[in-house]
Amino acid sequence: MNALNCPNCGAALPARTLKTEIASCEFCGTSFRIPKSLTPEPDMGDLLLGADFGKKTMPGWEAVNEDKLTFHKGHPAELRGKFPPQFNSYYMLKSSGFLDNFDVSATLRFLDGDKEWIRAGFFFRHTSEGGYGIMVSAQASYMFGYVEKDEKGELLFYKIMPWAYHTALRPGMNEFNRLRVICKDSNFRIYLNGVLATSFQDERFKMGKLYLAAEPSEKSSMELGFSDLQVREAPR
Repeated sequence: MNALNCPNCGAALPARTLKTEIASCEFCGTSFRIPKSLTPEPDMGDLLLGADFGKKTMPGWEAVNEDKLTFHKGHPAELRGKFPPQFNSYYMLKSSGFLDNFDVSATLRFLDGDKEWIRAGFFFRHTSEGGYGIMVSAQASYMFGYVEKDEKGELLFYKIMPWAYHTALRPGMNEFNRLRVICKDSNFRIYLNGVLATSFQDERFKMGKLYLAAEPSEKSSMELGFSDLQVREAPR
């Protein structure tokens, strides 16, 4: 049997879910009726680009820092990375092409590192000129902002919203958290485990590549995993 996706947060649900009339998502807690057509609804657009993390070859994606990555088969498969301390983020995966309007979601979990410092998330609409970024920490907090060149031509990160605790996030190690970002023109919505955390408008960047990123900081090494990465059509 194929897995069904939660209509609220997009997370993959186990095949055994199909045997019941009512299902409940383990990530966001949403309960919904299993449709006879097995087509999840509402609010999830057509799948544009997925990734099988059980294989090193992923059409539409390019692995970054391959020497620090491992690929693990499972349900779902998981991309894991081990990173030494560093001030800036490490990229793990990037889209081969540019994206403008889309709905991206992935499940992440922290496996090792100092809970006070490690974080991970997405960079999107990202080019050599800059782009946007959203990070989630092991302390159940999140932040977002943009990367832009300064007067010296160096890329620097500027916060739109500083670090903030959110009750939808699960703190600690080996906790699964689902991050979802919807980009549509100049409008952005951020969901944490299926809960709308914030929305904002910004017109700096129109299109660019999508990255999975990890940030151990200068004080701590880290290990983490990403699974169930989906890029879908932005909702109408």
